[in-house]
Order: sequence, then structure tokens, then C-alpha cells
Amino acid sequence: MGGALIAGSAPGQTTVYAPKDCTTPKVEPKRILLACGDAGIELKQMRWNRWNTPKAKGKGKVTIQICDPSCAEGPVKNYKVNVTLLNIKNATCGGQTLPMYRRAHLRYPDKKPPNKNTLRSFQLACSS
Repeated sequence: MGGALIAGSAPGQTTVYAPKDCTTPKVEPKRILLACGDAGIELKQMRWNRWNTPKAKGKGKVTIQICDPSCAEGPVKNYKVNVTLLNIKNATCGGQTLPMYRRAHLRYPDKKPPNKNTLRSFQLACSS
């Protein structure tokens, strides 16, 4: 995997991207949309303490649309979250083929959302 060098990076180190909003590749995005179809789950205020490694690590908040009694009527809730991005593969995003993190794993250090077991692992999607 060849790629652009990062300032201060070792020669040959590849810059890895994540799909910020399901259409735009970004290095260390502050937000990542996890549910591209309905924008019901989004990482926000992300601060990354590890990037360009097999596992990127960061902390922030996740905003989740709670679909009770229905998605149209349910509230939006925020939870603190620890995030690991992994599974780097070349992918086309925003018309560019780039090395990208393709999966996000979420851990909730404090209050946990309803259905937390289904809100732990996400495929990172990007339309070309």
C-alpha cells in the first residue's frame, strides 16, 4: 500500500483515511457518519490518539436516534464512546481509491445505549 507521506512520518508510511460522511475521505475526522441511509448514528467530537496504524484509537461522542416508539418520534441521545477503527483496505471514496479504515468498533465507558450489543461494530461505508 503506497500513499502520501504525513509530516513527520517515516519514509514509506501510508496515510490512512476514514469515510467522514459516507462520501468524503478524511484523515482523523472529527465526525464519522455510521448509518449512511438515515444518518441515525454518528460519531462526533472525535479526538484520535492513534492513527495510521492497523488500529486507530480515539474518544468522542456517538449520537444515536432512539427508535422508540418509532424513529420519527424517538429522541436523539448522546453517549461517550471509545472507538477503534481497523480493517484497512483500499477503497474508492469520493472518486479516489485510498487506504481506508473499513470497520469501527465502539465501547461505551459510562452510560450505555439501549440495544448496545447491536451498536458495537459498524462497517464504514463510502460511496464512490
